[in-house]
Amino acid sequence: MIAGKKIIIIGAGVCGPALAIQLKRKGGHAEIFESRSEENIHEGAFLGITPNGLNILRQFIDLHELKEDSTPGAIKFYNAKGKMIAEGPTGYQLEKYGAETLQLKRSNLNRCIREAAAAEGVQIRYNRKLTRLEQDENTVTAFFDDGTVASGDMLIGCDGIFSTVRQQIFPGENGLRYTKLISTGGYARHPRLAQPSDAIHMTFGERGFFAYAVSGQGEVWWFNNYRRNEEPAPHEIRTTLKEEIRQNLLTVHKNDDPLFSEIIRNSSDIIAYPVYDIPELPYWYKNRVCLMGDAAHGISPHVGQGASLALEDSVVLTDLLGRKEHCSEAFAEFQAARSGRVEKIIRTARKIGDTKAKINPVAAWFRDRLIGFFIRKQLSKLDWLYGWKYPAR
Repeated sequence: MIAGKKIIIIGAGVCGPALAIQLKRKGGHAEIFESRSEENIHEGAFLGITPNGLNILRQFIDLHELKEDSTPGAIKFYNAKGKMIAEGPTGYQLEKYGAETLQLKRSNLNRCIREAAAAEGVQIRYNRKLTRLEQDENTVTAFFDDGTVASGDMLIGCDGIFSTVRQQIFPGENGLRYTKLISTGGYARHPRLAQPSDAIHMTFGERGFFAYAVSGQGEVWWFNNYRRNEEPAPHEIRTTLKEEIRQNLLTVHKNDDPLFSEIIRNSSDIIAYPVYDIPELPYWYKNRVCLMGDAAHGISPHVGQGASLALEDSVVLTDLLGRKEHCSEAFAEFQAARSGRVEKIIRTARKIGDTKAKINPVAAWFRDRLIGFFIRKQLSKLDWLYGWKYPAR
């Protein structure tokens, strides 16, 4: 049972505060510890949130506030000659699922969810990098790099794909695999693109795809994939990698619509996140410690489900912790309830990622003529993804 229990949460991204709010509403005492400072926690990237995630978010924050600075989730696909070859609409989602896919700045989403947690009385402690964990029959204790210590009845790792919690409880299960793909993008202003767009424009260019949309604030948000055989070192990501990506993309798109190169040049900064696969974990928990979100099941960004899956996790875990007598029993049932859905979405993301690679002219000819058919076919099969509802107990 949650009431009266102290829950330590590691990570103040999206799922940590969402989980804390739900636990607090059930009588738990949740406290969040974040390794970064409050000023440096702002993420530069943007992400997609689909109806399954938005319907959970609306329990904590005003979606209209988020929508003010967003881009649509609908996609229009174009071939290298600029001809539209397919559409992926989202308008039907509002009526069918109660929410419509959005692209949101991660920094805005994180700020809103942290403010909602603070309004519920949840304390977020910044500059607390976890260094080790200790468990006994009754408690779990977290030790931080500033010398502080926190003890509780359980601990939840919401600290992402590079999870320190995962490293602590499963030191032999941390072989992240670099996929030779870097998710990249940026923000820009362009005189031809001052009005909000009704969809993401994704073009399959001569040597690679380029996608962009214009936000409600008149800002161009663009994204792309950069293939790099050698995994970038942390110091490269902070220094030389972004300019390397800019120059590479300018070369890749030199024969495509000149607008793409103009957007890339006008970007004040390039966002770069190497994409990793997390090996499937036999267990997501150990005694009084449990992983959730990317810490348990990292997913590539190709289907825009990372944040939505983490939000689903928070709903299921909160419910089970409220009904089970011991947290380890709740953790076991949580993994059993979530693993099948998570694995199916991870497989889907990998397949979509493969389609963004450079292909030969014959394959491109078939893609341009068949993509519309496949998208229409898939839209009719997405209830399992977007229509997710946790069973009432």
